[in-house]
Amino acid sequence: MKQQRTVGNVLRREIAVTVHDHAMVPADIVFDVLANLPNHMEWGGAEASTLLSMQAPIGLATVGTEFTSTAEDRICRMQDSSVVTEALRPRTFERVTESALESKKYGTRAGWLLVHRYEIESKVDQSEITYTCRLVRASGLPGVLSMFGFPLLRSFATREWARANRGGLRRLIAAAEAAPRD
Repeated sequence: MKQQRTVGNVLRREIAVTVHDHAMVPADIVFDVLANLPNHMEWGGAEASTLLSMQAPIGLATVGTEFTSTAEDRICRMQDSSVVTEALRPRTFERVTESALESKKYGTRAGWLLVHRYEIESKVDQSEITYTCRLVRASGLPGVLSMFGFPLLRSFATREWARANRGGLRRLIAAAEAAPRD
């Protein structure tokens, strides 16, 4: 197994991507779909990776709610431990995630600290959603993720990460638009 030798944080500064989209449902419906953690398994979760499992309390998450999940993308497998740090219905949902990554190709491991923030703006019976994912700390950048460590390649890597996150945001919106209304 190839080992990556790193100490502490390999990032010179945090990396963030922000994506926006429009939903044809009110903000409270989007918030409720997002805050209902166990139901993320039905629509795949709103991040760039594919959600494989989740252990979360039933009902809408509130500040302090803790949960775990596993996910993967084409590069890595992830084991995540998250805590909800902000839940202001219907406008803001934020969680902090400690992620243990393992690259699929070489088995290289790394630990990441991510902040996921959703801001939902009401527009009559519709809403605008902004999702920002911040990579705050990384003990390593396995495989192709090493592009984040090179200034010339960082913009390409960031664009690809934003593209993948946009797909996750669209899954959230599709789930909200399909959710039953009271």
